[in-house]
Amino acid sequence: MSEKNPKLKQEWIRRLRNVRANLIVNDSTRVCSEHFQGEFNDSSVPTIFPSKQPAVVKQRRPVVRHLAETACNTEEEFVLDDSTDETKENVPIVSGKSESAQHPSKFIHQGCNTEQSETESKEIQVGEPSPVMRDACIQVSLPYISPEDLRYNDEKTGFYTGFVSFAMFWHYLSTLVKHGAHKLYYWEGEQRCANTTIPAYHQTDGHKPGRKRFLRPADEFLLVCMRLRLGLLQEHLADIFCISTTTVSLIINTWTNFLYDHCKGLIPWPSREQIMCNLPSGFRDYKNCRIVIDCTELYTEKPSYLIAQWLTWSEYKHSNTFKILIGVAPNGLVTFVSRLWCGNASDRHIVQQDGLLSKLSPGDMIMADKGFTIEDILPADVDLNIPPRIPGNRQMTPSEFFKTQAIASARIVVEMKMEQVKNYRILGGTLPLNEAHLAEQMVFICIAWTNLLPPLMK
Repeated sequence: MSEKNPKLKQEWIRRLRNVRANLIVNDSTRVCSEHFQGEFNDSSVPTIFPSKQPAVVKQRRPVVRHLAETACNTEEEFVLDDSTDETKENVPIVSGKSESAQHPSKFIHQGCNTEQSETESKEIQVGEPSPVMRDACIQVSLPYISPEDLRYNDEKTGFYTGFVSFAMFWHYLSTLVKHGAHKLYYWEGEQRCANTTIPAYHQTDGHKPGRKRFLRPADEFLLVCMRLRLGLLQEHLADIFCISTTTVSLIINTWTNFLYDHCKGLIPWPSREQIMCNLPSGFRDYKNCRIVIDCTELYTEKPSYLIAQWLTWSEYKHSNTFKILIGVAPNGLVTFVSRLWCGNASDRHIVQQDGLLSKLSPGDMIMADKGFTIEDILPADVDLNIPPRIPGNRQMTPSEFFKTQAIASARIVVEMKMEQVKNYRILGGTLPLNEAHLAEQMVFICIAWTNLLPPLMK
C-alpha cells in the first residue's frame, strides 16, 4: 500500500499518532480491523479510537461543624472611660470587639439576616461610634487592632501611641472630639478641593461634611499615632486597618494638620517665677537660666532637584536632612520649637530668624552648646552660657575643664529630651519625600506630645 498510495500511508500515521504520540512505524506495524468503519478497502482510513474511561475518584463526605450558639446572640455595652463624669458626657462611646471581630474569617454570616448585617455593619464602621457591641456575626472589614485592645494595657498603649497610659490617650482624644475631630473634612489636595464646594468645617447639624468614614474617629486617631510612634508605612497601616492606601493617606493628611493646630497649646512659655518654682537641683548654680537650646537633624530622602539637594545637605551628618531648634526649661519641658529648616541652615541663622530672641527678657540666660555663636545678636542684658572654646590644640585648664563639666551636666536635659523625641520612630528613621509637606507638622506633634510625659528632672 505504501508503494501504491504514499499519501494514504501518511494519513494513517497521522491519525495513529493523534492517539499514540510515541508511535514508531516500521515494516511490521499493523492496525487492527476494529479501528476501521464499514467494509475495509484500499482507501479505508482508521477512524475509530475509543477513549479510556476516566477513573472514578471517591470523595469523602463533608464534615459539618456548627458554630457556638452564643456567637450570634451576645450583646455587651462597652464604655471605654468610666473614670470621670466629664469624660462620659463628651467622649463618644466605642463599641467593643470580640475575638471574632479581631479575626473576621472565623464567622461568616452564620444564621444572620443579610439586611440586618448590612445595616449594623454601617453603624459600626460609618459615622460616630456605636454605644453597643454589635452582633459577632456581622462581618465587615474590622481593624486588626483598635482602642479597645489597649484599654487594660498601658504598656501596649505606650508602645503603639507614645502616651503613658490608656487613660491619657482617651482623655486627649476626648479633647479632640470636643473640637470637632468627628466632623473632619478629608483633605484631598488643593487642586481637587478648589474644584469642589467644600461645606463648613464644623457643621451644626451633627453630620460630618464630605465623604463617609470607613473608620471611627478613635480608630483614625490610633492609625495616626501608630504612624508617628512606630513609623509604619502606609501600605502596612492599610492592611492593619483593612482600608485602602488612599484612605490611609487622606486620614494622615487630615489628622496631621488637625493635630498640629491643636498641639500648639502644649508648648508653653513659662514665666521666670514658674521656672524657679520647678528648678531642678542640677541647676542650682544657674538660677537665671530661662531656656536650654540645641538643634537636631532628621534624615530625609535625597531630592531629585539639585537645588533641593544642596539646601538639605548637612556637612555634620553627611546626608540630606531637615533641621529644627528645640528649647527646654531646666526641668525638661519643651518651651520653644522652631520651624523646620533645611540641613544647610546654621544654628545662628535659625536662632536669629525664628523668634526665640524676642521671647527673652532682661536678666535671662541661655544655655547652649559651644557651636552657637550668637553672643553678638542677643538682646541687652541677656547672657549666653556655653562651654569655653579652646583655640587650636591647646589643652584645657583646670577651670575650663570644670566649667565644661558643669555646663554639660546641666545641658544633659536637652539631650534627654532629644532622645524622647527620637522615640517616635518616624523621626528616628528617614522621612519620605511624599510626606515632606507634612514633615514640619509631624515633627511639631511628636515634640509637643513629649510634654505629656513625666518631667525629666525634679
